Amino acid sequence: MLTHLAGPYVIGIDAGGTKTRCVVLTLGGALAGSGTGPGANPNSGGDTAGALTTALQTALGDLDRSHILAGVFGIAGAGSAGRPAAVSAARRAWQAVGLRGSPAVVTDIAVAFAAGTSAPKGIVVFSGTGAGAAVISDGAIVQRADGYGWLVGDEGSAVWLGREAVRAALAAYDGRGSPTLLTESVPRALLGAAVVTEIDSSRPRPRHERPLALAGAPALASRPAPRSTPATVPRASPPGAATATLDEPPAHAQATPNPQLAQAIIKEVYGRPPAALGRLGPVVAAAAAAGDPVARRITEEAAQWLLRDVDAVRPALADPYAPVVMHGSVLRDGPVAEAVRDGLRDRFAADPRRAGDGAVGAAGLALRRLGHALA
Repeated sequence: MLTHLAGPYVIGIDAGGTKTRCVVLTLGGALAGSGTGPGANPNSGGDTAGALTTALQTALGDLDRSHILAGVFGIAGAGSAGRPAAVSAARRAWQAVGLRGSPAVVTDIAVAFAAGTSAPKGIVVFSGTGAGAAVISDGAIVQRADGYGWLVGDEGSAVWLGREAVRAALAAYDGRGSPTLLTESVPRALLGAAVVTEIDSSRPRPRHERPLALAGAPALASRPAPRSTPATVPRASPPGAATATLDEPPAHAQATPNPQLAQAIIKEVYGRPPAALGRLGPVVAAAAAAGDPVARRITEEAAQWLLRDVDAVRPALADPYAPVVMHGSVLRDGPVAEAVRDGLRDRFAADPRRAGDGAVGAAGLALRRLGHALA
């Protein structure tokens, strides 16, 4: 082992809904080990203790366990409601790899903020498997908005984007919604191109029907509308978002539905943990970038939800010049990230900071607890 990588060490873990990442750092901030594991949020179908153990074991390798001084685990779902289970899982994983004592457990939200700045206080807006915003002070959440999980919240998350993409594709298939590039890209992402081709070739096609174009949205208007279209049921939207009403039937609904493809999508969606829908986030972003109006509506609404979260927690931030951090896969790049970044600039008259590795942020919190600062 290189001299500068000799112990003592601290451990940082960022355990999200789809992936768990662990790093081992020296007190000087050098990386001594890293590892990954599956998603750890039990609310999204994850095995918390198992995911933590896998990531820890890989990161530690053959490092001397007696040189580990501290650890901070940021775990999705470790808020007040899920904290007892998260703490228990963290302790089991810690002991399973031969470590003494126990790690500190915080939410992945606090770790997300620490991944973007060494400042003790500020705002983090996040969108990955989960989504929301929070005011952070010394690793603790002062006030939060959303981050409540896929079933009752997380509007604007990758999972939310995926769910909306599936909804839009199914609505287009059965005539309730507008044609969209998502009717091609969603089944390909979920089922694979070979399966989609097999299903599509097994049904008869009317002579007038043409395959949906993949290059961009302009070809969508060429599809004939049906003689009658069921009304669209309204659903809750954030301020400023367009809301369909019972008197507003969708335009250009798809003429010929594909029941087999729709059922294959349903089987895939319900056969996997909810967090798996997050893989459709990039699919929505790509369709929006291609000009698809349905996908653009979805990404615009996602950005509105996230900015609404920021507006909800902002009054709890005493320092108007404290940093604002953007964290998560949805906020790295793409249409949602761009819209949120623009909205934050308007609100704070400064560029938001982009978060780095959440596990390194967690290790930074561990160093701070020992009186060290991560360079």
